[in-house]
Amino acid sequence: MAEVCIILLQLEGALQSWGEHSRFDYRDSAALPTKSAIVGMIGCAMGLRRGDEDLERISQNIRLAVRCDRPGKMYIDYHTVTAEKKILNAAGNPRCDTIVTHRTYLQDAAFLAAVQTDPELAEKIVRAFQAPRWPIYLGRKCCIPSVPVFKRMAEEYHSLEEAMISEPLLDSCQKRGLGPEKVFYEMDSMDGSGYDRTDELVNAQKRCFAPRKVRLVCKEEPHVSE
Repeated sequence: MAEVCIILLQLEGALQSWGEHSRFDYRDSAALPTKSAIVGMIGCAMGLRRGDEDLERISQNIRLAVRCDRPGKMYIDYHTVTAEKKILNAAGNPRCDTIVTHRTYLQDAAFLAAVQTDPELAEKIVRAFQAPRWPIYLGRKCCIPSVPVFKRMAEEYHSLEEAMISEPLLDSCQKRGLGPEKVFYEMDSMDGSGYDRTDELVNAQKRCFAPRKVRLVCKEEPHVSE
């Protein structure tokens, strides 16, 4: 197996939700999947519980790139929660009887994720996705993938950037003609340039995350199969 191993994942479904700044009654979704969510998927496939130190080790030992093959549309689920007894807040103090909540989802989006790691960890990840211990979901448990998440091990690519540029659009985008006018991808920054995403897992049990430097690359022409 090559020294640089790249695993391709296809993230497609009727609904996806990639919370990055979610707090209590307001649950956002980023426009692109988060690294912590990808690590969570790997953890589900491996059967790792929240708080398992292996999750943090996985996060530290992978690099990530995500390409948007179909951006989808944002959808906000507005609803209320009512209880007969007083609802308590995180501090244990009573709240009002009815709580308004907002949860954001992406509808009909499609992403190609490339995970780069060492051969040993890559083999474990591939084996886990081929026979997952627990169900895999796209950010939230109600967001079920419409296709198998594991696409393949891409031995022909030697970098994340090469995978993002050379891999054709996902099949569903080509068949339906729903690819974007401009293809863009986000990947880990190697030189410290770019912007921060707070999705580097630090402590899974306490849900602590650190900033991760990423850069965004746009291409005018969508990827197509030859």
